[in-house]
Amino acid sequence: MPWRRQPAHSAELLAHWNALGQALDRDTPTWRAEGRRLLRSWSRWPRAYHDTTHLWACLRHLQAAQDQQPGAISNPHAVALALWYHDAIYWPWSPHNEERSAHWASRFILSQGLPGALVQIVHQHILDTRHTPGPLTGDAQWVVDIDLAILGQSDVAYRQFERNVRREYFFVRWPRYVAGRSAVLQGFLDRPRIYGTDLFYQRYEAQARANLRHALASLCSGKLYA
Repeated sequence: MPWRRQPAHSAELLAHWNALGQALDRDTPTWRAEGRRLLRSWSRWPRAYHDTTHLWACLRHLQAAQDQQPGAISNPHAVALALWYHDAIYWPWSPHNEERSAHWASRFILSQGLPGALVQIVHQHILDTRHTPGPLTGDAQWVVDIDLAILGQSDVAYRQFERNVRREYFFVRWPRYVAGRSAVLQGFLDRPRIYGTDLFYQRYEAQARANLRHALASLCSGKLYA
């Protein structure tokens, strides 16, 4: 299904993308066209959570982290690019979304004549949003924590998140969805820490664990937040 309606936060997002291009000395028609292309992709069916609202939330979390801990993020341009592309390709039935999104980012960044080191960093940051268990260091922790910030939001916001994820996985029969989603949520609970950075850990860890426990109980009861 093609993009038909104006994406949420489109003006703010395009302004952010264009400012990023200016910061990288790439304020060109090609750069601006890529921003519009990204918005179209982030707005495609069947996205209900992984859409432009999620992208805008990620970028606002990035700005807040920079404001509260200046200098903590070593390469904020690379982090911003990774957030822009991390769900640029998203089909719920595909296990290769992150890899394809990373390849898209790499191709475009290379086409802009930006340093190869930046390409490699952004590519790896995007792959890190697969959220496989394992230690992360440096800016990768910020990218992953920002992507997972929804887990630690208010009960109301988290419940809507779970409903929206279910909408994206509409094609999965309920018993199979319960099993798969429960495994994902339990996997986060089993980690010593959900958030790698101290800022996100102190702010969101306790609420995230409460949200995950409530969601698991809801799934086990055979319901999904009526």
